[in-house]
Amino acid sequence: MSRADNRAQNVAAILAAARTEIVAHGGGGLSMRAVAREVGLVSSAVYRYFPTREALLTAMIIESYGHLADALEAGRSGRRTPATQWLALARSLRTWAVDHPHEFQLIYGTPIPGYVAPPETIPAAEAVVRPFLEAGAANDVEAFSGRKLAAQLGIVQEITPDATTSGIGAVLAEIAGLVGLLTLELAGHFVGTADPADHLFEATLQRQLHTLGIS
Repeated sequence: MSRADNRAQNVAAILAAARTEIVAHGGGGLSMRAVAREVGLVSSAVYRYFPTREALLTAMIIESYGHLADALEAGRSGRRTPATQWLALARSLRTWAVDHPHEFQLIYGTPIPGYVAPPETIPAAEAVVRPFLEAGAANDVEAFSGRKLAAQLGIVQEITPDATTSGIGAVLAEIAGLVGLLTLELAGHFVGTADPADHLFEATLQRQLHTLGIS
């Protein structure tokens, strides 16, 4: 095995062990010593791959964004209209969140004490948001047409030139709504009301199509 292959294998093993730790103890309880023990390395060896706990968390976050982006791309493949693309993306997001709740929580859940996501996570996050923007941000949405908001969103328009700034604002708000709904669903807050949340989720998607003006 080449040195590069050995390194890749060890990195994958460390990331897998770190995810096991997060499942058991949450992001705040991630221990480099425990990860090292899980993969059969001394702690100093783990630090050669990830010099800090924060670097390991960052790698996990970027990996999770990549997993979600792949799921979204697979879900929307072959969808032709903006509406069918939006529905496929939102449903893929929910399926991925339900199947991988700890990864969902890692990127969208409660902030980990002491951890601030560095700039290198931004492209990974953009890869998740971009397909939603491509599907739903082409129209003007009056409620999001304020000048101050438009000034803030100008930089986002650079990556989606066919989008309107008000459409971008509306899409970002709707993604936030989906993440919030899924956060509540995964935490069991709909038990006794809208559980299972299938019908509530689908009704939300129909309202989103109306808000975004896509069909």
